[in-house]
Amino acid sequence: MPATSELCHIQLWYASAAEDTPGKIETFCMRWLAQEEHQSAAKFKVASARHQHVIGRGMARYLLAGDQTAPHQIQFRHLDHGKPIVEHPTEMRRPFNIAHTKGLVLCGLGTESADHWLGVDVEGIQRKTDPGLANRYFAPEEIEQLERTKTSDAKQFLFLKIWTLKEAFIKAIGTGLQTPLDQFAFENANSNTPTLKLKDPSLAQGRHWQVRSVTPRQGYIAAVAIGTDRSNLQPKIELADFRQKMQNA
Repeated sequence: MPATSELCHIQLWYASAAEDTPGKIETFCMRWLAQEEHQSAAKFKVASARHQHVIGRGMARYLLAGDQTAPHQIQFRHLDHGKPIVEHPTEMRRPFNIAHTKGLVLCGLGTESADHWLGVDVEGIQRKTDPGLANRYFAPEEIEQLERTKTSDAKQFLFLKIWTLKEAFIKAIGTGLQTPLDQFAFENANSNTPTLKLKDPSLAQGRHWQVRSVTPRQGYIAAVAIGTDRSNLQPKIELADFRQKMQNA
């Protein structure tokens, strides 16, 4: 008999990011940054990029700490291609990933103590895209899906869905753009539950993969990639506004 599916809970927190003058969210998140993160933030010449960095790190620290420790006590370590993981305290380790785009920051958070791999990405749907990028980087199956799309608006939206799915997956496996984007493809990419097809089986890294497209807020498209050690785990993604967390702080 096939194994009964079990839910794999993922919280996807989102927060608005200011374009120029920092607001309440930036001020709140700035409180939790480590010294080196303050230094990194100061290097951003573009205010909007600086705000995204501050919110991403501060929000992740606050969510990971919960009620068990102070957010500034969380220490991160970066893997070879830059993916952050919790180094200390060890009991605070759980899957998480940060993504940002103009105006919005996401933090995906997995179940406590779960040995899941998690990646998230987000884009604004008004972002201008270059159709040539698909032909250069996407897999043939994805290019075909784009070519079958009739209107330019629908084609741009599908391009961004595929792009966020690809980014979420390579962030989950921790390789970044070192992994050629045509070595894996998303079938039925227009769906919110597309299927990941690995042309290079080693990319699975011994995990069972699920991907989802979600709308965190009007005007944005996001993707979540989850790698689990069991094939019967199905993701349940819960969207949450970080402002509500701040109000209860």
